Amino acid sequence: PSLPRTHGQDVYEVTCARCHGTNKLGVSISPPLRGLRFRSTDDLVRKQIREGKNAMPANPDMSETDLQALLDFLMLRDRPAPAQAPSDRPRYTVNGYPKFYDFEGYPANKPPWGTLNCLDLNTGKIVWRVPLGEYPALAAQGLKNTGTENYGGAIVTAGGPVFCSGTRDHKIRAFDKDSGRELWSATLPYVGNAPPASYQVNGRQYIVIAATGANKLVTPYGDAYVAFALPNPKN
Repeated sequence: PSLPRTHGQDVYEVTCARCHGTNKLGVSISPPLRGLRFRSTDDLVRKQIREGKNAMPANPDMSETDLQALLDFLMLRDRPAPAQAPSDRPRYTVNGYPKFYDFEGYPANKPPWGTLNCLDLNTGKIVWRVPLGEYPALAAQGLKNTGTENYGGAIVTAGGPVFCSGTRDHKIRAFDKDSGRELWSATLPYVGNAPPASYQVNGRQYIVIAATGANKLVTPYGDAYVAFALPNPKN
């Protein structure tokens, strides 16, 4: 038989389940919370809930009653929930966002699986859309330009090229801003997980990007910053 609901379970489903799952087994990079009482303490868990840590947001406004109930739920010390009207119960819970992959680990929907889009802000219409990224293993089989899930960003330079990264294939690419045609690409040591930045030194323009790996893509991590010099228009 299922255990009766507790106040701590209600707090967990509203506050924690979207990242750690309704079953406490974790979602994506969020760790499982089952067995937490064997590897942590109340003080450490309380501090992390209040102050946050790494990708976990802080919860400074959580009431002490809710926090204690949540701790009891996580540490399997649940007490019966206080009597409350049905309307006081959470109306919904968020159980994360599991991704839909096929048996080979690729997205199950039809490609492209990631795109770079040019939008006309005056009309609201898409000017062009091109696949962004590809899977090397699929490209070797002839399935190129499939696009990949991406978490990065783009920058448009005054000269026209659009630089973009954040794809699974560790690439940074330059596109023509008018047509979307790919002009150039280079391989980074890790996924570029931020929009590139541009700066100028002695009249020469550079593009730099933080290539440290993307946690949402579950790829290797590093600590590289990579810069590229743009062609000198005077030459």
